[in-house]
Amino acid sequence: MRVGRFAVYDKKRASQGRRLTHFSTHRFLRYNMLMKKVIDVQLSPAGYAKLKAEYEELAKGRPEAVVKLTTMREMGDLSENAGYHAAKERLNFIDRRMRELKILLRFSEVIEASDSDTVGFGSTVVLDDGENKREFTIVGGLEADPLKGKLSAVSPIGAAIIGKKVGDNVKIDIPNGQVNYKIVEIKV
Repeated sequence: MRVGRFAVYDKKRASQGRRLTHFSTHRFLRYNMLMKKVIDVQLSPAGYAKLKAEYEELAKGRPEAVVKLTTMREMGDLSENAGYHAAKERLNFIDRRMRELKILLRFSEVIEASDSDTVGFGSTVVLDDGENKREFTIVGGLEADPLKGKLSAVSPIGAAIIGKKVGDNVKIDIPNGQVNYKIVEIKV
């Protein structure tokens, strides 16, 4: 088997002038790159535990989905069986999400909040813009939820306050313009 510029070929199919399918190309690359880090994900310990709990919950629910699919398949004509199609979609969703979570859990980097006087990953920061005080926690991109006060470390606000200390004034360019914040408190 050899790797072409855009696809993977084997001798038999190459003699027929055909290349392997995209899925086979993906499978070939996946098995040959087992030890390489294919994604860069940073998670807090709580975020990692949340993803692990979701994976375990899906793993527990998968046998039930398989039984439901089998039951619906036995009900008769598959082209008009809406229950079969719903059960098949549910099983596909479970399998797809489990694959995603497996990759995330395998390649994610769990970063603990450090006890320091500067803002870093996992720090909870109280910012004052002169009118309101807002509290944000710096997390990874997967855990970010600005409505719940969790900012990504690569977001405009998160990137601007990382490495700053209490009392520092920070000018932040956001999509709506420019905002000035003062760092009031850093919690771990």
